Amino acid sequence: MKKTDEFCQKYADYLIWVFISAYILAFSCLSFMKYWSFKYVDWDLAGDVVVYWNSVHGRMLYYPFLDGNIFGAHIYLIAFLVMPLYALFQTPLLLLFLQSLFLGMAAYPLYLIARSKLGKSFALVIAVAYLLYPPLGFINLFETHFDTYAVFFLFFALYFFEMEKFWKFLIFALLAVSCKENIGAAVFMIGVYGLVRRRSARWTLLPMALGAAWFIVSIGILIPMFAKSMKVKLNSEGYMFMELYRHFGEGIFGVTKGILSEPFDTIKFAFTPGKLLYLAQIFAPLAFTPLLAPSALMMTIPLFLQNLLSSKWTFTSIHYYYTALLIPFMFFASVLGVEKISRAAKPFVKKIDLKVIFLIVTVASSFFLRAPQVRLYDLFKGNRIDEYAEQKEKLLKQIPKDASVIATFQFLPRLANRYDIYSLNWLLVRDRMRASGGYELPANLEYAMIDFNEPLMTRSAFFGPSAPGNIRSFFEAGDWRVAIAFNDIVLFRKGYNKGPRLCEAILNPKIQYPMNVDLDKEIVFLGYDIVDDNIQDSRLLHMVYYWKRIKGSSRPTSFFIQFSDANGNVKFQNQHVFGYRAYLRDEWKEGQVVKEHHYILIPSSADEGNYNISFGPFIFD
Repeated sequence: MKKTDEFCQKYADYLIWVFISAYILAFSCLSFMKYWSFKYVDWDLAGDVVVYWNSVHGRMLYYPFLDGNIFGAHIYLIAFLVMPLYALFQTPLLLLFLQSLFLGMAAYPLYLIARSKLGKSFALVIAVAYLLYPPLGFINLFETHFDTYAVFFLFFALYFFEMEKFWKFLIFALLAVSCKENIGAAVFMIGVYGLVRRRSARWTLLPMALGAAWFIVSIGILIPMFAKSMKVKLNSEGYMFMELYRHFGEGIFGVTKGILSEPFDTIKFAFTPGKLLYLAQIFAPLAFTPLLAPSALMMTIPLFLQNLLSSKWTFTSIHYYYTALLIPFMFFASVLGVEKISRAAKPFVKKIDLKVIFLIVTVASSFFLRAPQVRLYDLFKGNRIDEYAEQKEKLLKQIPKDASVIATFQFLPRLANRYDIYSLNWLLVRDRMRASGGYELPANLEYAMIDFNEPLMTRSAFFGPSAPGNIRSFFEAGDWRVAIAFNDIVLFRKGYNKGPRLCEAILNPKIQYPMNVDLDKEIVFLGYDIVDDNIQDSRLLHMVYYWKRIKGSSRPTSFFIQFSDANGNVKFQNQHVFGYRAYLRDEWKEGQVVKEHHYILIPSSADEGNYNISFGPFIFD
């Protein structure tokens, strides 16, 4: 152990770059694979991409998902520094790489901070602990966010604060606040920390003034000003994210008053069992050492308040990006806490033992919390490009580069380099949008790319009671038809007369394979057709199902189509969502027959030959 410590002490300045490079390489490659395999299932990455693409193509900072300037939601001045790069490399992969680069590189200023306090080898341990920190890995793989740039800048700001190099500190503080409007509060607290450290006025008053001014101007003036031009309004006026704190009051002043006037209710809301678990998950990998430096940890107060008092549960989950801004201050406090332990335990415990203990706690926490850093093999395997990703790619290639398109989340990043790209989530909640100002999708839409099994289509926040009707009315009004599909993924084209409607009522159907299966005495599965679409080298089996409603409201949620050999052995099966979640619901009249098109992707592993087709089980709630 002593030789290992001496080796680290000697080569730490080089080893830190080995670890940083390994992190950047691993997470860049993993992010790329996640992108190519369609595993980004929210809209943040696509939102960043479309802002940059529009900006370098003449529509500065236009954000089509809210139909206005992105500054109406967040102030991202740092975007102006990234734009020249995006103009050169117009691909979402650039943003994924930059995120891994900045998060990985942030280990270096942390190493410098720790080296000045604890020596080289312990500083290397602290930096490795950062690179293994569970929230960091989850942040890196959850879409892209401007907060991740701030992690790097804040670490350097704290380093130059410690080194008392004011102008360098100020530059990085300015870069940090340029990443997002709420970072002004964090910079303000650095000034407060300067008061505790008895620094001069420029180390205290200037950061406090800078942070407060940026926070107030951004949230109180700039965002409300730009928000007025947005056609999609999440609330009537002002800073839209105040909605997350509406349980305390209306507007910034109402929320502040509510928090301060009812302190016991505020504490009760902030420290629920779930939120206490969240706190344990972010402190445990650091062996709770930040708690030993309360004056430094004080800088996290506004950031913790932002997370703990939000009504959105994702703010207190390490699997999302909301922990990002806490990380620089948590590790800074951890370094100071470890320094205190080292001094206090010096007569009793060797410093090398403290390093080992700290590293063991970090690694154990990473495994316990299933951090991506310790599951790289499984993640690379889980994000490999399979035949389903390849089939999705084929569907996307049917959409012209300049076409106007609406899509579910997973397809948005791949379609974002265009002027007219829209997210299906606003269609799902269109009735709620009308209540807060109204919004209608543009009439020039040409394509719709929808995975009816995507999480977007299963989350109650989006797919509420009115969502199926919103989808049906949209498709019926525009005469949307199937251009190409597989399983429960459909590419629609508006007014496409060569394709069928996905589901439609029919009178006196001529069924190729009659079945007449009674389902729960309320629905009859009349039978199915097999359609030859005359597509060469296609592994798609075009099925048409016929359903008749007898009475009642009972519906299967899904059912299986099984393919068996002559001996009755099931060789493969396909699960299909009944009516694609949107059809065969409240619009389905008693006695009405509806036909439903379904395109089954035959697995590449299936042998050629004849198969028997059977249906079931039918799954009911």
